[in-house]
Amino acid sequence: MSKPRRKGAAKNEMMWSMKPGDSITGRVNDNVSGSGVGVSGAPPPPPTPSYPMTSGGLYDLDTLDEELVTATAPSSSAYQDVMEPKLDNLRSLNKSKATFKEMLRAAGADAANHAVRMRKFNESEASGGGGGSGSRETSTWIERVERRKKWDAKSDALKKEAAAIVRLIDTPTEGTQAEVAKERLARWQRALELYVHCPEESGVNLLKLLEKLIEGCGEEDELLEALSQASQTCTSLVDQTSLAVRDATHVMAEAEDAYHIKLEAHTMLANRAADQSEKIEEQFRTNGRAALKIGQQLEMAEAKKRQCDTASLLIRQWWMMENLAEQEELSGEALQVNEEVRGAIPSSSCRMDPLFTRSENSLEAARALKALRTVVKSRGNSASGALLDPVSRHRFDVTSRLIQRTSAALEARLIESFSEIYAAGGTYDFSSPEAATRQGRLNWIELRNLAMALSNFDGGRGLHKRYVQMVITSRFPELFQKGSQYDQGDDSDSNEDSDDEQLDMDSMRQKLSNLFHRVCEVCTAEFQLIANVFSSPATPGKGGDATFELTSLSDAIPFQVARALLQRVISDPHDGLQARINDLLDSIDRRGDFDAGTKKLDTFVVIHEKAAGLFTMLKDSAQTMLIPTGKSGRSGDRSSEEYQAVSDENARAVASLIQFLTTQEMSLSSSHRRGYLNLELRLLHHECCYCLDRTGAKLVMPQKSDTARHNTTLGHVGGPATYVAPDMPLDKQHLKKVGFAGLLNGPLKPTVLRQPLMHATDSLARARLMFGVGQGGFGDMDSTARVITGIFSQLCTFYGSSFLFPIIEVLGNLLDTNPPSAPPNLPFDEMSPAPDLGVDGSFWVGIERIHSAAKAFDRELWAEQRAGSERVWEILVATGSHTVITLAKDLRMSFFQELEEMGETAILRALDTISTHIQWVLVAGGENVTKNRVRHNFSDKSGGPYAVPAGSSLENANSPAVKSLTFCLRAQFVHIQAALTPQSLSAFWTALSMRLYDILVTRLLQHYYISMVGAVKLSRDVEALRSVAMLAGTDHQHWDQLRELLTVYMTPPNALKTILVGPEGDPNSGKGLFGQAGKVQALVFMSRRIDYRVKINNVFQKSTWVVELLEDLGVPDPTDGAVNIALYSAQSLRNRRLKLS
Repeated sequence: MSKPRRKGAAKNEMMWSMKPGDSITGRVNDNVSGSGVGVSGAPPPPPTPSYPMTSGGLYDLDTLDEELVTATAPSSSAYQDVMEPKLDNLRSLNKSKATFKEMLRAAGADAANHAVRMRKFNESEASGGGGGSGSRETSTWIERVERRKKWDAKSDALKKEAAAIVRLIDTPTEGTQAEVAKERLARWQRALELYVHCPEESGVNLLKLLEKLIEGCGEEDELLEALSQASQTCTSLVDQTSLAVRDATHVMAEAEDAYHIKLEAHTMLANRAADQSEKIEEQFRTNGRAALKIGQQLEMAEAKKRQCDTASLLIRQWWMMENLAEQEELSGEALQVNEEVRGAIPSSSCRMDPLFTRSENSLEAARALKALRTVVKSRGNSASGALLDPVSRHRFDVTSRLIQRTSAALEARLIESFSEIYAAGGTYDFSSPEAATRQGRLNWIELRNLAMALSNFDGGRGLHKRYVQMVITSRFPELFQKGSQYDQGDDSDSNEDSDDEQLDMDSMRQKLSNLFHRVCEVCTAEFQLIANVFSSPATPGKGGDATFELTSLSDAIPFQVARALLQRVISDPHDGLQARINDLLDSIDRRGDFDAGTKKLDTFVVIHEKAAGLFTMLKDSAQTMLIPTGKSGRSGDRSSEEYQAVSDENARAVASLIQFLTTQEMSLSSSHRRGYLNLELRLLHHECCYCLDRTGAKLVMPQKSDTARHNTTLGHVGGPATYVAPDMPLDKQHLKKVGFAGLLNGPLKPTVLRQPLMHATDSLARARLMFGVGQGGFGDMDSTARVITGIFSQLCTFYGSSFLFPIIEVLGNLLDTNPPSAPPNLPFDEMSPAPDLGVDGSFWVGIERIHSAAKAFDRELWAEQRAGSERVWEILVATGSHTVITLAKDLRMSFFQELEEMGETAILRALDTISTHIQWVLVAGGENVTKNRVRHNFSDKSGGPYAVPAGSSLENANSPAVKSLTFCLRAQFVHIQAALTPQSLSAFWTALSMRLYDILVTRLLQHYYISMVGAVKLSRDVEALRSVAMLAGTDHQHWDQLRELLTVYMTPPNALKTILVGPEGDPNSGKGLFGQAGKVQALVFMSRRIDYRVKINNVFQKSTWVVELLEDLGVPDPTDGAVNIALYSAQSLRNRRLKLS
């Protein structure tokens, strides 16, 4: 990669380089290493030569490669201008006439002459004529060639012997020491020559040569001798290499001179080509403007000529009509215009011009009459009217009436001919103009000629109306006639006799399918006919061979005809497609029952589905068929801009027709959508209420204020008459009467819970079909989003306020939180079903079914993140309406939030009921057993189930109350576990565990005394209750603390200090019960020991050991004052733990 050249470096640093603008300047011609003449010591440049200078600075050193300049010394030709290249041969040529070959030959001759002069100069220098360093270090050209040959020969020889040289330098030699040293040095010299002459050869490098040189030199003298001989060899090679470099420099200088001389020839040719190009361009500009001006003048003259020809023809035709009108007036015999134009009178007897009587002249006649009518209309111009005298005005009036009569007759004849050809029918074949004349084909070529002629009469409006009427009467006879098979409501007698007849949906679907298919098939075929008939060709067809002009479609006549046809087929108020669909829907309305309403919903969906397919196919046909299939060749005088403008206008016409179809589709579907939506919401509410009514449940009649509500969710989708379902909740009093069994077998029956969801999913599917967001996401997204949200909102209201909310409220009210007044008979028989503790198992079954119904509601209706479910969430996401999605999420959240709150209320009531019954079993039942067994007053200090005298035996592991309570709780747990989720079960059972703890501890600290034997019984009861409490939940540490506190009842008085404060005896050490439960709590529990107080003189006093223990610990007795039992509840212990953590 060559280094970038530094601009101007050579000019500033080398005095022998020339400036820009000089002629052929100095070269790099000699590079003698060790020369005494340096760059700074070069002589000044020679004076300017006498011959003319060349422009362009071809030999400026800035144009040379930097390495070629910096690596060489100034040549001798740079010192003497006589040695500058002489371009005599090249300058002698005629620059404007010489060929490129001649220039190259002249340049070659100049290069050869320059080389000869340089060689002679070098020879004279070598012979001593130049003196100085030039004479000492330059060589003749012949010697340089010889040295080059010798160098190449030696290099070739070394290349051939390279393998042997590399092998021998590594091969040891034998003989005397002198012989070995001599042989080794000779081999080393050969390897060094190979390294210098052939550096590309592998196997020899400078480091290896140095190693081989000193190899075997054990003595210093030997090493010195080897190095001395190697130095001589290297010096000789350096001299040879220097000569080779100098010779290469001379060769390069000669080649450079020859290159620049030839480059001068190329420059001369390029300058001449540039001059010629400028002349050609100037001529083109001058002549082009003149040609353009001449062309514009010719076009203007041609336009004026055409105007003159048209005016001349129009005048002759006016004179002809004026002459006929004058003859008619003079003769007094009316001219039979209609008969002559229609051909009823033979042509030989016709008084009118053959232009109007012969059918082959129809197009020219129509154009002529259009021009004449234009003249007649121009009479209203004040300028032209003022020039006419009364006689002229009379002639003008008579002539204009004849022109109008002739125009009417000709238009009638053309329309009649068009009708006859179209009525004859035939297969539509637009493959070629020749196909139109075949047997059994519709002659659309003739129809096109007639349409083109009729386009001169009011734009062809009369023909368009006749054509549309013919299509209506001939293609749709079964639809556009009164009393057709679709008009099922005309015969009132038949309807009265068939009130019970079921509407056959399959038959109706088939009829509608046939109707829409017929409309699409006919319109598609007629679109293609319209495109080929109502678009005018560029030239009248002779033999049917005509080419279409794109500008003939610029007025969009085919699209106007297609629009008129579609409007008549679809929107005709009496015989249109929409009128027949309304008749079909009216026939369903006459039945008046809800079953007919369901069938009407299906009819709405079928109509919408078929109509959507019909309009889609019509739009495709409008885009593809309304283009003529003939040859669409361009005329030669049409520019690409004109064709592009026509194409854009046609595109706008197609878009306008498609917009019209879209408007017709919206008009057809909007009324149906309103009727569908009202009926859908009404029937959905009816079906949901009917599901509850069939179970025997009673619904509360809606209030008048409820019936006046408006559904704001739907917005303007259904219009002002959008149906709003009234709020009709279940009668709570009736639900209380039927009880749990009636609820489970009635409204909470799984099939009943699923029925409203099934009806709602059907409604969603129908709404999705009616309002779009089907395949491809087509439809009115906003309307679809509002309708889907309206259906979801109505079902949220029904499923919540009218259905589940009253039931779950009644479930809670059916629970009686007050236990029986009589104590239970303990223990309960475990072979019999366990008492329900006030909460019937049916309550939990009802809760479980309501929970399942809520999950089914969310799964079947909302179905979030379920691809392909086609439920509320997926449909709303497809519409992209973020506002409606947010509203639907709020409805869903409100439904589940209220359901959860009411469910929590019912479950909390169940928890209260179980808690009161736990107290009833544990306190009332347990104390009643104690009273029956112990014959003394319960108010005595030894009272309570755990004040067991010393020496008594424990008959049972647990007390009867605890045994019965755990039996009931385990049975109740099965029902609760089946009804609640794991999270709810954990929270519920944790709350029940805390309440059970509070009931036991409150009774223990307020009324019970515990002996050492009773403490064992109490410990067993606590363990049994703890086991039941830990069936579910996670926070049961209060039971663990209670187990630790029970040790104060089982420990003798002399060991209580260790239990309370630990083995160190320090109350503040944080060990023992003081550290685990707290000082006050441990002492309060200890105060319930039966030996804590003794009766002396009928007065209870603290025992001696109690006084001594408290004094030893240095703590007061907390029971001397009032004890706040609330501080020892499970919730207080939990709060204390959370505060410490």
